[in-house]
Amino acid sequence: MCDFLDMAGQDASHIFIVGDLFDFWYEYKKYIPKIYFSVLYKLKSLVNRGIEIHFLAGNHDFFLGRFFDKELGVTTWQDAYEFTLNNKKFYIWHGDGLGKNDVGYRILKKIMRNKINQKMFSWIHPDLGFKIARVLSGSSRKFTNQMNHQRDESDYFRFAEKLFDKGTDFVLMGHRHNPLVHSVGQKKYINLGDWIKYYTYAVFDDEDLQLRYFEKEKDVS
Repeated sequence: MCDFLDMAGQDASHIFIVGDLFDFWYEYKKYIPKIYFSVLYKLKSLVNRGIEIHFLAGNHDFFLGRFFDKELGVTTWQDAYEFTLNNKKFYIWHGDGLGKNDVGYRILKKIMRNKINQKMFSWIHPDLGFKIARVLSGSSRKFTNQMNHQRDESDYFRFAEKLFDKGTDFVLMGHRHNPLVHSVGQKKYINLGDWIKYYTYAVFDDEDLQLRYFEKEKDVS
């Protein structure tokens, strides 16, 4: 990931992280997990160089708090983010809970994002909290992988196409861990895949949006 950020930082004006950058993130008042230090430092360095970075919450890093905004200068979004860049309209969202079979997760999401439940979780020692989270994270990833074997992207295609009808040019999501491009004329829906198996990302060159594959010391389109 740090190699990729070094590469992106060479000419990027904006970087958008579309959720699940971390296997688990919970913002404690005085605790920062040391295993994430190198990535956090890299993000801060890019911001200091004038690159605008946005971080959308995923289902693994759902509680971002104010650390990224205040300490790193990274703008965070709990849900979708819509913006215009070079006269192109973008809609970016992690996409968790969108699928018709995600009913259980939509209920779980409300529980996890409940302010009272989040406060109660903060009472757990961070080391124990991370152990609990890794177990839950593993279960979530196993369920997502099982769903992905079906490769039914119809709910996401329909969602994107409705946005296209409203004037959106590009829709980007994560969550499904299934890199793909769905085009309708000049408009595109891109699922960004993952950084465990595919190492995929998207690039906007001021005209078009493309899905690419990253290899260390080599970018292969």
